[in-house]
Amino acid sequence: MQVRTSLQINLFVVLKLIVDYFGDMKRLAGLLKKHPIILILILAGLIRLIFLMEYYNSPEWNQLVVDSLFHHRWAISIAFGNIIGDQVFFRAPFYIYILGLIYAIAGPSLLAARIFGHLVGLISVFLTYLIGRRLFNRPVGLMAALIHALYPIAIFFESELLVDNLFTLFFELSILILISSPKNKKYHHYVFLGLILGFAAITRPLILGLIPLYLIWIILDSKNIRSVLLGIAITFLLMIVVIAPITIRNKIVGNDFVLISSSGGINFYIGNNASSDGLTASLPPPYGNSWQISDINYLAEKETGRSLKPSGVSAFWTSKAIDWITHNKIDFIKLYAKKLYYCMNDFEVSNNKNISAFFDGFLILRIIPLNYGFILSLAAAGIIFLFALGGIMPQIKMVFLLIVGYFLLISLFFINARFRLPVIPLIIIFGGVGLESIFASIKHRSNLKYPAIAVTAAIIAFTLSQTNFYRMRHDSRAGGAFSKGNYYLALGDMERAVDYYRMTLSDDPRYPDANLNLGAAFLKTGRGDSAEFYLRRELELEPGNARAFADLASLYFTRHDYDNAGRMAERAISLKPYFDDPYLILLRLSAVVNDTLLFNRTLERINRIPESHTEVDLEAGLVLSQWKDFDRAIDYLNHVMETGEPAIETDDRAFGYSPDGNRTILKLKARAAYQLGYIYGLQNRLDLSLEKSRLAIALDSNLAEAYINLYNAFLMTGRRDQALDIIHIARNKFPDNEIIRAIINQQP
Repeated sequence: MQVRTSLQINLFVVLKLIVDYFGDMKRLAGLLKKHPIILILILAGLIRLIFLMEYYNSPEWNQLVVDSLFHHRWAISIAFGNIIGDQVFFRAPFYIYILGLIYAIAGPSLLAARIFGHLVGLISVFLTYLIGRRLFNRPVGLMAALIHALYPIAIFFESELLVDNLFTLFFELSILILISSPKNKKYHHYVFLGLILGFAAITRPLILGLIPLYLIWIILDSKNIRSVLLGIAITFLLMIVVIAPITIRNKIVGNDFVLISSSGGINFYIGNNASSDGLTASLPPPYGNSWQISDINYLAEKETGRSLKPSGVSAFWTSKAIDWITHNKIDFIKLYAKKLYYCMNDFEVSNNKNISAFFDGFLILRIIPLNYGFILSLAAAGIIFLFALGGIMPQIKMVFLLIVGYFLLISLFFINARFRLPVIPLIIIFGGVGLESIFASIKHRSNLKYPAIAVTAAIIAFTLSQTNFYRMRHDSRAGGAFSKGNYYLALGDMERAVDYYRMTLSDDPRYPDANLNLGAAFLKTGRGDSAEFYLRRELELEPGNARAFADLASLYFTRHDYDNAGRMAERAISLKPYFDDPYLILLRLSAVVNDTLLFNRTLERINRIPESHTEVDLEAGLVLSQWKDFDRAIDYLNHVMETGEPAIETDDRAFGYSPDGNRTILKLKARAAYQLGYIYGLQNRLDLSLEKSRLAIALDSNLAEAYINLYNAFLMTGRRDQALDIIHIARNKFPDNEIIRAIINQQP
């Protein structure tokens, strides 16, 4: 409430400053008449402000998903000092580092991040005006800016913590530089172009695929061969200046030559394989939409039979996609045509968040009657008028070629609403031409032949954009409900999670992982029969789901059905040998049945997997403590304490809310420190017991056992007053803990 009040006060201060600056309304009216783009920008800002306030008061505000969540967590890591990082970039880093800088200044504030996104969007609206004015005229620029200012999809993506909004800004800037001073470019234009293309590349490397078109433009704009070569050389040199630090950093931290990021190969494969639908970031079964970086690394290394660096993994998936294309040319052409179709279709394909479901909750987004099909129809009319007028400038042709080239390029991967966002301002500009030309024809009552043809083209384009040749469901709400279910599952609000998973399955009974996560929610609430029902239903839909087998193993373990628990754990391991959960079940199983052979064999198997397995080490330490094999237990527990944070650049858990989201490294270390304190207490090594118990509380102040440990250590060292202080703190913090209450009740 205090933050909201502060936000409102600040807005009033800003408005007052504006009024004070402009003095009277005449001065303001004169300025707006001379520069009407200011009025459009004010309108754009007010709409975004209304949306932002509506969003801020919505339960959706904190529900980041997939890429947005990953960017948020990575930016927090940067803000807290992890500037260089630990692993080759899987994603292009520039936007995330800007977000990290914002968080370093304002704290990990979603409000600050979203304000930044909308500011970038406002600059893009202004750039749309400048490009439209430069290419055509002022009215076209104003109309295009107005459409861009009101376009709901643009407003939506500005508020998401995604790279596309910033990439759109750089893309527009690169075009503005190229259309300025035609045939009279100075070398500083190419300096700026190189810098902007470099920043665009480290925001989203896809821009590198359009470099040939930029080179053609430079050639067409140059007077002679010398200026061509110099322009190209300067552009490339400045691009290298921007990109090189990323490449060098990747080489230093990962000993691998990766130009910017290593995700290109898997993204190419996602869009080109036998199971690809061309629209979703999904791998073939059993991985589907839930694939992780560890999955693609393991599969690449398993198939090649050798250890691979990130560049090698990316090259493997690229090669695999090319192999499929080579041997399935007809299927590739059909799939490519489908992706091109969705480039021009009005349906906004959701990626990270269900767009339709999100829009339903926001009045400001619902009431603006602008959609992609309408913009496309205006652009079709504009193009008809341009051809009718003849003598189209080369620069206009190059902008049109960039739009076409961009669609052809992204269709090599997969299509969704945010991936086509960068060219929408350019399409809007052609739409501005259409509007301006229609108005001019009506005003001057000129020959209606061309306006009639343009309107016909607009109607045809709009009609085609509304078609559904591939019979895709446009009313599905399953994805949005599933994301909300994951959010509440991670928060521990099982009843809400169950409700949203049931909504998901009601909308789409076969939605990937919905049965799995519903089973996990029931498992956490002790409803074993319901958990088993949904976990087995998940396996009917996807027999290769390792997590479903692991959850069944956990369920059978709680029922003391140890034979089935072991079998389910083994099935999970056979599917994902690098998945920790089934090994944890086997270790717990070995402790219950007192099977040291199973215990040692399980550890030998997991140790063959080179990655860090902190949870398994902790469980091993706990089991060995139970068996009073304290020396081995201390070794495993110290190994947990020495484990560093996983590299945030490739941390699978940073991408999503999961049932295991609370098992962070700090919590694992706190548990290990507590156990070490307990062991050292039993061994009468009281100084170490005190040290580890204090450390456990420092790492996780909600670990009640650590307070009890510390209380006992103080008593055993004769520090009764300190012991009483710590147990009273614990009583206030954990009023329902029976052991703490018993200790308090024993006090005189």
